[in-house]
Amino acid sequence: MVVKVPVCNNKCSVGSHCDDHNCLTKIIGDLILLLLIESQYVQHLAGNILVAISDYIVASGGNWDEFMQSLCVCLELLISNALLHSLVRASTKALVLKHDSSSAIIALKSKLKNANWSSVACIIRVLRNILKCLKQDIEDQLLKVYLNSISYCLASVPWDSMDEVHVGQNGDALRKSSEGAFHTKAVELESSIVFRGTLVQLFCSLLNQSGWMEPAGGALNKHPVICEISNLIPRLLTWCLCNGDSNNMCMSVYFRHKMLVWI
Repeated sequence: MVVKVPVCNNKCSVGSHCDDHNCLTKIIGDLILLLLIESQYVQHLAGNILVAISDYIVASGGNWDEFMQSLCVCLELLISNALLHSLVRASTKALVLKHDSSSAIIALKSKLKNANWSSVACIIRVLRNILKCLKQDIEDQLLKVYLNSISYCLASVPWDSMDEVHVGQNGDALRKSSEGAFHTKAVELESSIVFRGTLVQLFCSLLNQSGWMEPAGGALNKHPVICEISNLIPRLLTWCLCNGDSNNMCMSVYFRHKMLVWI
């Protein structure tokens, strides 16, 4: 299958009104929308198409910066909307992203209003698969853009609000739910666990890839993405290991293993 992607020849930021860039953002947004469908087949196919578009842009010399910016903005939008669904405090309605001035981004946010942690996990999985494809980048420039985009994205996520969602969500709380809310909370708990697992996997892959890269004027272990991940390790430990749910013992063992590898 040949994927044709419009390429913008001029540099333009995520918040600008470059028509070609907005067109690419719309294509990515339509594919991201498919990740919201509760079908593993549809999600897998949409993810593969996004990776194929990534390969095409790399091979054709397209604007890799804009592609990564658009993908990371979609990740931020999914997280923002998933938070709005998960949190009940009125103050969460004020969650606003830094890139919400573009008409394409505003339209995207509306499209992705039904995002959940399962769809967030899907796009994280896509980003990890794209990272695997960048291993052959001899000049490392594409990988640097990728790491910088991810680093900026991580710095933009409202992690304090995420704590309210991912701390204390366990089987004990689920069992105390009313019968009518049991199924919904069970699905939310499962998707939350999957999200944490894919996030840990992405972080492990990022550390493996960025560990040998030296940013201009910096040491090997001082790339911004490494600093971001290092700052998030205590938070992830709280999310993954402190819920006290015996039903998630296998996942706890997995998370503990990954954390020990990091340390």
